[in-house]
Amino acid sequence: MTHRVVVTGMAGISPLGCDWPSVFAKLKSYTNAIRYMKEWEVIEGLNSLLAAPAAPFELSERFTRRSMRSMSRNSIMACRTAELALKDAGLIDADWIHDGDMGIAYGSCAGDPKSFEEIAALLHEHTTRGLNATTYVRFMSHTSA
Repeated sequence: MTHRVVVTGMAGISPLGCDWPSVFAKLKSYTNAIRYMKEWEVIEGLNSLLAAPAAPFELSERFTRRSMRSMSRNSIMACRTAELALKDAGLIDADWIHDGDMGIAYGSCAGDPKSFEEIAALLHEHTTRGLNATTYVRFMSHTSA
């Protein structure tokens, strides 16, 4: 059985940039986004201090303080990318997006590293310092979808 798929909008937040012109220019110029992670110097035994973190990105007015209270960085990036893809497709204000009949499939192997630190402190240091009502939600990898 064959199914037809149509891609109507694209977006991304990547180490090379957050819009196609930026990403394309860096690819065309053979520019990579790997950098030295000075903040990792405190981690004993780490064999590499190189990474390619996501480029800085802007949030729209849809991302209010209240709406982001239980969102991890991973969730914020996933939602912002989906918003940009819907905008690219010209569907951002379509009524059917908000009626509850639309779904999304999203995968992530981990939740928010900061919330992981908070939970690890609970287990390792036997303290609830840093924990709050949203820590566990931000920790879960499936919350982006």
